[in-house]
Amino acid sequence: MGSARKRSQSDDPEVQAIIEAGTGSVEWLREEFAGVDLGDKRLDRRLMKTAELLGKSPVSPINEACGDWASTQAAYRLFDNGKASPEAIREPHVAATVKRMVTCGGPVLVAQDTVFFSYGQHPKTRGLGPIGKSNEAHDRGLIMHNALAFTTSGVPLGILSQSIWARREVPEEELVEKVLRLQCTAIEEKESSKWLVALKDTVARTPRGVQAITIADRESDFFEFLTAAKELGARYVIRARRDRKLVPEESEGWETMIEALAAAPVLGSLEVLIPGNGKRQARAAEIAVKVAQATIRPPQRRGHARDSGSTEPITVQVIGATENAPPQGAEAVSWVLLTNLPVTDFESAREKVQWYGKRWGIETWHRVLKSGCQVEECLLETGERLARYLTVFSIIGVRLMHVAYLARVQPDLPATEVFSKAEIEALHVRVHKTLPPAKAPTLKEMVRLIGRVGGHLGRKCDGEPGMTVLWRGWMRLYEDVLVLRAHKQALGLADSS
Repeated sequence: MGSARKRSQSDDPEVQAIIEAGTGSVEWLREEFAGVDLGDKRLDRRLMKTAELLGKSPVSPINEACGDWASTQAAYRLFDNGKASPEAIREPHVAATVKRMVTCGGPVLVAQDTVFFSYGQHPKTRGLGPIGKSNEAHDRGLIMHNALAFTTSGVPLGILSQSIWARREVPEEELVEKVLRLQCTAIEEKESSKWLVALKDTVARTPRGVQAITIADRESDFFEFLTAAKELGARYVIRARRDRKLVPEESEGWETMIEALAAAPVLGSLEVLIPGNGKRQARAAEIAVKVAQATIRPPQRRGHARDSGSTEPITVQVIGATENAPPQGAEAVSWVLLTNLPVTDFESAREKVQWYGKRWGIETWHRVLKSGCQVEECLLETGERLARYLTVFSIIGVRLMHVAYLARVQPDLPATEVFSKAEIEALHVRVHKTLPPAKAPTLKEMVRLIGRVGGHLGRKCDGEPGMTVLWRGWMRLYEDVLVLRAHKQALGLADSS
C-alpha cells in the first residue's frame, strides 16, 4: 500500500476554515471512540490511536500523519482487518451522538444526503462500482449515504445513519427500457431505499422525548418515503422534486400542488442565508412564503412496485418559498417544501424554511471530507479498506465541523470545551511568556491567540485572523505542545493535558 494522500489546502474557504478551526485537541476523539468493541482489545486500541493521529493532521497522508513506520503499518493493518467493520467503528460515535441529542435542548434536525467518492484515478483499486452514467474505469468509486444530526442553530451533533457501498454495473439499455424497469422494481430493490433505511435508523435511535425532523433535498421526494414516514411516525421537511396530482376533494378543489400554491396568499417574507459554492456567491436572500394543505394521490406503479407500494393518499403541508428579487445574474431561490409538521401561520412556516436552510450543513461536511481531508486521494487499494477509512474520517470530519460551528454560535464558551489544557498552556507560554490564568479563555480568545502565533498583528484595523495565519498558528501550536510536554517530562513534572 502506498501513501494515502498528498498535502494541499482546500480551494473552498469554508472547508479550509473548518479544517483550521478543528485541528487541535484530540481528547474529543478519544471520547468519541470510547467503548468501541471490534472483538479484539488490541484492535480497539489501534483504532483509537489511528483516529488520534489522523485527527491531529487530517490533511496529511497516512504515513505522514502516523509519523513512523510502526504506526503507519498499524493503521494499514486496521483498515485491512475484517473485524473492523464500518458498523463497529461507527457504533460508539452513534451512541455519543444520541447523548448529544438529549442535551442539545431542543428539536434536532437530521439531514440526509448522498455523496460520491471517486477513485477512478487509482485504476489498481478493486471493489469499486460506477458512480456516473457509465462503467468506464475513470468513473468508479464508492457511494455514501448519511443521516447527520444538527442543532437548529446548525452545530453538527453526529452521525445517526451511514451506508457505504459500491454500485452494481450500469445496465446497457435505452431510456424507455430503463423507465419501465424502474417502474416495475420494488422500492426495497432500488438504490432509493437508502432514504428509507436512514429514516428507520433515525427513528430507532432518536431518544425518547427528543423531536427529530428529517431534512432532505429533492431526491428524497418519492411516495414511498412519505408513506414510510407516516407509518414510522417520523417528521420531515423535504424539498419537492416535481409537481404532484392531488385529491381535489381534500385539497380545496385544486388538482396539483402548483395550482394550490399559486392561489395561496403570501404570508410574509424572511431572510435566508444562501451559502456560496463553485457556481454561486454567498448572499442573503429575501424569501416570500406561501402555505397550502394538499392531499397527494399515490402514483401509478407496475409489477413488484405496485404490489409493495401504498395506495392511500398522503396529506402534507406545502410551503412555497420564492425569492422575488435575486441579484442580477443570480438564479432565484425557489423552493417547494413538503412537511407533515403543523404549519398554521407565518411563524411556523418561517421556522420550517429556516430548518430546511440548515440542510447545507451536510453538504459542507461532505466538502470537508473531499476537499479538506482529501479522502479521494487515498490509495488503500480495495473498496473494503476504503469503506473503513471513510468511516473513521467521517467521524473526524464531524469533529472538525463541531468545533468550528460551536465557536461561531458560542464564541464565549470556555476554550476547555474544545482544547486540552496542554494546548491552552502552550499557547499562553508562546504568546504571553507566562502560564495561563486560572480562568479559562474563551473560544474566540483562543482563535485570536492562534492567529498571533501565525503572524496576525491583532490591531483594530487588521480584523479577525485570516485562514493563512491561522493555519501557520495551528502548525506551530503542535510543535509547542510537544516541546512543553518533553520539557516537563525531563523535569519530572506532571503533564497538564
